[in-house]
Amino acid sequence: MNHQRMRKSVYSFIAFVFLALQVAGQVSTVEFGKNRVQYKKISWKYYQTRNFNTYYHEGGLTLGKFVAQVAEEELSAVEEFVEYGLQRRANIVIYNSFTDYRQSNIGLGIDWQNTGGVTRLVNNKMIVFYNGNLNELRIRIRQGIAQILVQNMRFGDDLGEFASNQALLDLPKWLTEGYVAYVGENWSPALDDQLKSALLSGKYKTFYQFAFAQPQLAGHSFWRFIGEKYKKDNITYFLYLSRIYKSLNAASLKITKQKFKDLLQEFMQVESDKYLDDTRGRRNLPKGNIVAIEEKSTREDFYSFQANPIARTIPMQWSNTKKGFTRLYLKIFLKKEKSC
Repeated sequence: MNHQRMRKSVYSFIAFVFLALQVAGQVSTVEFGKNRVQYKKISWKYYQTRNFNTYYHEGGLTLGKFVAQVAEEELSAVEEFVEYGLQRRANIVIYNSFTDYRQSNIGLGIDWQNTGGVTRLVNNKMIVFYNGNLNELRIRIRQGIAQILVQNMRFGDDLGEFASNQALLDLPKWLTEGYVAYVGENWSPALDDQLKSALLSGKYKTFYQFAFAQPQLAGHSFWRFIGEKYKKDNITYFLYLSRIYKSLNAASLKITKQKFKDLLQEFMQVESDKYLDDTRGRRNLPKGNIVAIEEKSTREDFYSFQANPIARTIPMQWSNTKKGFTRLYLKIFLKKEKSC
């Protein structure tokens, strides 16, 4: 009797484990919240050029031809900068609008940048959308081409090439994404404002903290710094040496004569000082009778002035600039009349 009960218990336990594994297996194959509802069926066609297949949908033929033309125009310049040629015809998927793009189910489950970041890349397909700004579209296309070339450099076309390029796989994500972003767009006033706010915010004491919070901006500004201080030709050469030496530290020593961690520290110091000096120098002083300036600290400027003074009132305006943010204040003092 005891043996029968033990057998039943064992069978029950095995059945329970099998059922649990089966349920777990079913759950693991489903990516909850990843599916998107497509409100309209998209029928794709493609326009082929020498180096690209450009896929477009209804109403997008003109846009598809424009994208293919831009890609062909930009390819040689990007190849020259990256120092690597396109191995086979690449694919570009272009959506007519951001709404159509957001309905895309292509590449779900694959780690890719948010909609404001680097052009999305899935299985050698560059995926972009048109938001009404042709200049931004051109930048995204350049980024997409650069990303395809970097991916081909990293993974290659066969196992032997994959093994020889293993060093590129170990590079930090901010470094490769920043490189792609730099190829797409050298720099811009908008990026300069973002970097200034980030460095003067006081949030990041080290570059790695900055790169963790804002990887693309950190990488983009890093390569721009290398190009400005150590020559633009050394940007791609830095990646090349990292691949040959299998070490960022060795590449940094070869180009900048200092260790990689010291190079990152130099970036934080030089860029922060540049923006601090710029902030101190931006004192737009309007005409008035009284101007008083007082230095309060290394990160804070304070000044006040009298603007448009008249006989009965004395308006006093001052601003307080701290960590990249400016506050304006206005106070009016009424002047008492003397009785005769």
